Amino acid sequence: MGRTIKYRTEEQRKAVRCEQRFQRSLRPGAKEARRKENRRAYARKKVIVVPELSDVVVALASEEISEDSLEKHLFVHHSISAAPLKLPGIVLTDTDFQTMLGHPPYPSHIINYASFEKEWPKISAAFHGYVSRTYISEQTKWVNQAASRDRASLASELSKLYQDLTKHWKQFDIEKREYGDELPTEFITFQNQLWFSRRLTWLVADMACLVEGLDLLLDSIREQLSHFQ
Repeated sequence: MGRTIKYRTEEQRKAVRCEQRFQRSLRPGAKEARRKENRRAYARKKVIVVPELSDVVVALASEEISEDSLEKHLFVHHSISAAPLKLPGIVLTDTDFQTMLGHPPYPSHIINYASFEKEWPKISAAFHGYVSRTYISEQTKWVNQAASRDRASLASELSKLYQDLTKHWKQFDIEKREYGDELPTEFITFQNQLWFSRRLTWLVADMACLVEGLDLLLDSIREQLSHFQ
């Protein structure tokens, strides 16, 4: 068994540790290994800049969409199925939800639907299920492709995605106010803003994971996707 070395003073302990580091630095390849690690650390910080989210985005990301609503079953159903949402006087399909996942103006048969406000909880839940299903599909494909890519290209792609999502988020924020007197459009734009707030929050977390390594990023995304199941 090894013996624990005891030092009489803190200065003595530091001196011994310093000497040990010096001796290790004399080993063959030690300096080059240290240089490589320093270059890797510098590269990580240089190519991956993790943005800081605004308080508004963070707050909206924590808002409920339909997870705890009375129509949660519709959210769950449409998060795994492309079946249409059948309501009195209207049938909404994935094509309709795809159109809603964007900026106004929205199709007239949606915003002019006479029972829109009454049926909004159901429409909202199904719409939420659709965007979740789409997100799961996109992220699953991305994880499979990302495993063979380098950190720099992934960092560039995530940074561009952050810029795109932020641009859309700001536009939804403007539209939410512009269409404040038009309930169907206001409801849809606000739900989009809630969803994009979540997307931004998840993306920034992904970027922070990538700083530490690709494996951590992929594990984090897989863990996140498991919560949708």
